[in-house]
Amino acid sequence: MAGKTFGSVFDRQIFVNIQGEIQPAESASVNVMDHGFLYGDSVYETIRTYKKVPFLLARHLDRLQRSLGRIYLEMPCSRADLESQIQKTIDAMPVESDLIMRIVVSRGVGPIGLDIGSCTQPRYMIYAMELTPDSIPEEAMPDRGGGGVHVVVSKIRRNSPRALDPSIKSGNFLNNILAFKEARDARAHEAVLCTSDGYIAECTTANIFLVKDSFIWTPRPWGILDGITRAVLFEEAEAAGIPISETDIPPEALFNADEVFITSSVKGVVPVCMVNGRGVGVARETDKGRRGPMTHTLQKLYQARMENEHLAHFNSGEPAGSPDASNADVD
Repeated sequence: MAGKTFGSVFDRQIFVNIQGEIQPAESASVNVMDHGFLYGDSVYETIRTYKKVPFLLARHLDRLQRSLGRIYLEMPCSRADLESQIQKTIDAMPVESDLIMRIVVSRGVGPIGLDIGSCTQPRYMIYAMELTPDSIPEEAMPDRGGGGVHVVVSKIRRNSPRALDPSIKSGNFLNNILAFKEARDARAHEAVLCTSDGYIAECTTANIFLVKDSFIWTPRPWGILDGITRAVLFEEAEAAGIPISETDIPPEALFNADEVFITSSVKGVVPVCMVNGRGVGVARETDKGRRGPMTHTLQKLYQARMENEHLAHFNSGEPAGSPDASNADVD
């Protein structure tokens, strides 16, 4: 794979492992009759590596399996084989940096139509791309930045769990895409979606938290993707004696919060300093958009967790984030 180049359509090197065959993304292809392409009939997970080891891989694969079960789709290979192919893809990447990886399982090829029984062979695709410096905002780094990002509350409502359950991490992503367009139109980093009842649900690719009177609050897990990073923060906060809980949160609460932050598997913990163009938290007082002390503490706890999981991986020989490497179970 040495000497491979990537086309100008991409801003970084991307390789794809399709059923065991690794090739540059610009030359990879899928069958036009694949139902993942035709209907978004697929599920996926996004992970990052930390020092070239997939971070919390076991937890992500657990959630992938749950998503598969909820759409009545079989894993196209054994879990051990999938883990082996993930490592094969990491080893084949001609870069020294850490990686962002996307693991996709599609319904596979079948005739036009909605009958899932017409697709008899699901397929996996493992994307690997450079974790470039702009992949993670400076604001997410505990030892740098110190500022926060801007988010908007979208007019788009989150899918109802009674329609397409957001706990399924599916390739059917138009709900999020349309909300993210609102963020981009407002030159914001992210968009916050609300439930049909008007409470905050989550962002397009992140969970959201607020701090009030030294207590951390986040939306209930019903009607959202119960994020891996979200669960880790619960564990770290509880271990540190920081009160944290779930509740129904109206969007107006963001403007009265002491701090607001969002979390994702790639970016970690990202402070928010503006909502709909208005300063929130510390920014209300200084107009300088500084992160709050609780958010900074959680950033440092999360960074330490990545280091600890990395050490556990090498000390135990188990994938980082496996039950043997962490005592916590994630739903």
